[in-house]
Amino acid sequence: MKLIKSKILLLAALGFLSSCEKEAFVDINKNPDALTEIPPQNQFLQATNGIHSQDFEAYYDNYRRIMPWMQYNTPVTGNQGSFTQNYSNFANRYGRLYNGIGDRLYDVEQLVLKLDAAEQPRYDQMIQISRILRAYYAFYVSDIYGSIPYSEAFQGRYGGTLQPKYDTQQELFAKLDGEIKAAVTALKATPAAPQYSLGNYDQYYRGDPLKWIKAANALRLRMALRVQKADAAAGNAIITDVLAQPATDMMSSNADAWIFIGNATFTGPADGGNWNTEGLRAPKPMVDFMWTKMDPRIDAFFTPNQYSQANIDLLIADKKLPAGTKEGRRYVGSFTSPDDARTTANVQRYYTPKLISSNKQTVDTLSLIQPRLFNTGRADAAGNAGTGQSYLPVITYAEYCFMRAEIALKTTGAAAAKTWYEAGVKSSLDWYNEVGQKSQLTNYTPTTAAEITAYMAQPDIAFNPAKAMDQIGSQSYLNFMKQPQEGWALYKRTGYPNPTSVVPLPRVTYLNVPLTVPRRAPITLPSQSDPNYANKKAAYDAMAAMPGFGDLTSAAGRVWWDKP
Repeated sequence: MKLIKSKILLLAALGFLSSCEKEAFVDINKNPDALTEIPPQNQFLQATNGIHSQDFEAYYDNYRRIMPWMQYNTPVTGNQGSFTQNYSNFANRYGRLYNGIGDRLYDVEQLVLKLDAAEQPRYDQMIQISRILRAYYAFYVSDIYGSIPYSEAFQGRYGGTLQPKYDTQQELFAKLDGEIKAAVTALKATPAAPQYSLGNYDQYYRGDPLKWIKAANALRLRMALRVQKADAAAGNAIITDVLAQPATDMMSSNADAWIFIGNATFTGPADGGNWNTEGLRAPKPMVDFMWTKMDPRIDAFFTPNQYSQANIDLLIADKKLPAGTKEGRRYVGSFTSPDDARTTANVQRYYTPKLISSNKQTVDTLSLIQPRLFNTGRADAAGNAGTGQSYLPVITYAEYCFMRAEIALKTTGAAAAKTWYEAGVKSSLDWYNEVGQKSQLTNYTPTTAAEITAYMAQPDIAFNPAKAMDQIGSQSYLNFMKQPQEGWALYKRTGYPNPTSVVPLPRVTYLNVPLTVPRRAPITLPSQSDPNYANKKAAYDAMAAMPGFGDLTSAAGRVWWDKP
């Protein structure tokens, strides 16, 4: 994995885009012949940037929608009102598939076709890797939308239709799996000619086909577990096919993880911008669990509150705390249920900071989200901007292990599940420890081997066959702190976490009325003036007729894979 130098994402050896090159980027959207001015690998790099540089997705989709729904955070005063019904400005991922990601990756193939015939075979691996990345992102979009254009998409400027049909989610997932499988087969084959590597244009694996084979197989498993919920036979067939491959084609350590690493400013400047998590509280259920179980990741996820002994002493001098008060637990979470967050006692105790008279500092009872976990360039209390690395995972090795643990539990039994579960927990602890140090998280203390051993021996952490799926789901949920979208998918797919699971996701209510977690993206009804109105309407009508899909404009219904 290669550290990105800037959000422009160009190699130092090539320099920044000249004005002529910038014009060429505009021209390719109007004139396919202009593509000859752009190297194929550059479009791969542009697509990568399109996937990971989206601050609107961070701000709206993650911080203020999925994370509160899944109790990864709360607003500053706790969750309020019918917060699970708030999905305005949600689902920013859709448009980028067709304008910046899928189209760029399709360009890679078209650019190669414009080269001399003798040169084209040297780009075979680059094309296969591009197809894997395109399949990933199409899956990511369809995952919450259902039917989307794919088979006929991206082709308009190459003589294809400008009114692409919509693939159903069932059709699309099968097609994507076939494309990924074919790409793996091609990458494993001996090339017909020496290959041009993506090299530094590939910010995940620097063009290493062996790493991409492992990533592709992990992606097939992630997709298969979704498919399995709707069509057990189809999902099981994919899993069986993947696991029949040699161990060398599978992830085996954190070094194999599919992760984008950028510099500090890739996820925002010192003041944060849309990447900023300021004012987002740590959630009480997760904090209480992690504190009780001595989870070493707690300071990677959250910040200590402001009740240091120095501040306590100042408050004692102000007669705002009793004499003799000592520093205690400093990781304290916010209430995730609106009815709890609004009670007078909780507002006074947890949401009403005390003011120190001498320096006018407010002392806050509650912890916040660790700022540099999501916004690495964020300035610290002294005003120093972060200079660490920004980690943006696609599939971590820990996720791969937890998938294998779940699959083993359903097939070969608890003994194999235990091995994969323990590998998943340990790799998650190790990975967040790497992030903690290399992202220069504030107030972070590196994890020790002794802490890992102690954590793995804790009740509810030590593997228990009687609650194995609960443990796998709960630890997966924790591991997805950096990927709340996948934590949300895990909940919809497995039912974990829940109010009684090892890591609890308590029932939330407002005015004593239970609130339900949304399950998909809302869909905007098409206008009759839309050039692709007929295909959109046909696809939307078909989805609306599916049991459980519900009102198109709501986020409460279920896409095809999310069967009850």
